[in-house]
Amino acid sequence: MKLTKTILLLSVLVTASSVSACSTNNNNSAASPSSPAETHPQTTGTGEEEGLEPEPGAKLIIWEGKDEKPFIDAIAQKFTAKYNIPVEFQEVPPTEQRKKLKTDGPAGLGADILIMPHNTLGDAVASGIILPNDFYAEETQAGYPKEIVDAVSLDGMIYGYPRNVETYLLYYNKTLVNQKDLESWDSIISFAKGYNDVANNKFGFMWQVTDFYYNYSWIASNGGYVFGANGTDPKDIGLNNDGAIEGMKFYQSLREALPINGVDATADVKTNLFQTGKLPINMDGVSQLGNFTEEKLGFEVGAVPLPPLPNGKSMISFAGVKAYYVSSFSKFPNAAKLFIHYATTEEAALENFKLTGIIPTRNGMDTVPEITSNEIVKAFTNQIKNSQPMPNVLPATQIWGPSTAALELIWNGGDVKEILDKSVEDIKAGIEQQAKK
Repeated sequence: MKLTKTILLLSVLVTASSVSACSTNNNNSAASPSSPAETHPQTTGTGEEEGLEPEPGAKLIIWEGKDEKPFIDAIAQKFTAKYNIPVEFQEVPPTEQRKKLKTDGPAGLGADILIMPHNTLGDAVASGIILPNDFYAEETQAGYPKEIVDAVSLDGMIYGYPRNVETYLLYYNKTLVNQKDLESWDSIISFAKGYNDVANNKFGFMWQVTDFYYNYSWIASNGGYVFGANGTDPKDIGLNNDGAIEGMKFYQSLREALPINGVDATADVKTNLFQTGKLPINMDGVSQLGNFTEEKLGFEVGAVPLPPLPNGKSMISFAGVKAYYVSSFSKFPNAAKLFIHYATTEEAALENFKLTGIIPTRNGMDTVPEITSNEIVKAFTNQIKNSQPMPNVLPATQIWGPSTAALELIWNGGDVKEILDKSVEDIKAGIEQQAKK
C-alpha cells in the first residue's frame, strides 16, 4: 500500500536516524504492565476541548529526542500559561521510549506522553503501555489522511495522535554535485567511483548499508514486500521472492561504488562526512531537514527523490508515522490528552515546522506557503508518493533482526537467495515463538 498523493502533500517521515533507529530497535517483550490502563479513569466525549477536564494538580512529563526540544519547550510554555499544568521535557530517543516505559512505567518513573514510530504500535498495545485515543478519535479521523490514521490504529482502535510522516531521499552538496549526477543510479555510481578517495575517508555516495529501513527500497521496488495484505498478513512474507532477490543483487553490486564494510556506514559516520564536505550524496531522512542547512553547514544543500532503478522501476521507500501516545501508567491522562491536542493544532504544527523542520501531516496544510515553498520539502513530499508504511502488527517486530543480519552477509558477497531464504525462515521462527508467549 503506497501512501497517497493526499498524504504526500504534507506528510513526511521524521528523522532518518531516529526512524532508522526505531526500525532496528525492537523489544519483543509482550509482558503485561503491572498498572494497566484500566486502573485509570477513562474519558468519553465529542472531542470538544472544553469537555476534557484535566486532573487536579496535574503535571506532565514528555519524552522526546533532543532535536525536538525547541518545539516542546515553546509549546509547553504556552500550554502551561493557559492551563497552569507544568510540562517537563526529558530527552529520550523515540527508539528507546517503548522499552524504557515497560520498566519505568510500573515504578512510577515513566513519561505521561510518548512520541513513537507507528511500526512499534503492535508491541506497545500488546504490552499494555499506551491508552487508546478515545476522546479525540473523531477529530483525529477528520483531521488526517486515512492512511495516517490507519498507521496509528490497530484492530479498529485508534491509539496515536499523528504528528508527521518520515521517509528518506538523497541530500546532496550543491557545490560538489550537479543535477545530472543525480538523474539515475548509473550516474550516481559513476560519480561515486570518480569521487571516492578511501585513504582520505571521502566517498561519493553513502547510506546505512546494514539498516533494513533504508535497504527495503531495493526489495520493494522490485516486487518484494514484508507482509501481504498491505502489511497485515504475517503468514505471507515476500522478503525472498524473485523481486526481493533481484533487488538484493543490485544492492550487492553497489559495493563497487561504496567500498566500505557495511557496519562502518553508520548514521553518525555518514552524517559527519556529509557535514564536513566529504560525502556529496547522502541518503538520509526528513529529520535532518533542520540540520542540513546552508547556515549550519556552510554550503547549499539540495534534495531529490530516489531515482528509478536501472530496470526503470520507481524506487519505493519505507515510511513511518510519528505520533504522540498517552502512557497507560500516567496519573494524568486527561491532562496528557489535552496537551497533545494543544501541540497538534495547525498553528502548533506550523510552529513545529519552523523550529525543527518537521513537516505536519494534518489535512489542509498543503497550501501553507512557509511549507510548500521549501525545495527540500517538495522533494520529500514527492518521495512520499512512492513510499510504503512499515507494518505495525506485532509480528512485524520479528523482521528487523534477521533482515539486518542478511544485509551484512549479502554486502559481503554471500549467495543472495540462500541468505534471504534463511532470513525468512528465521523471521517465521521468531513469529512462531512470539505467538507462544
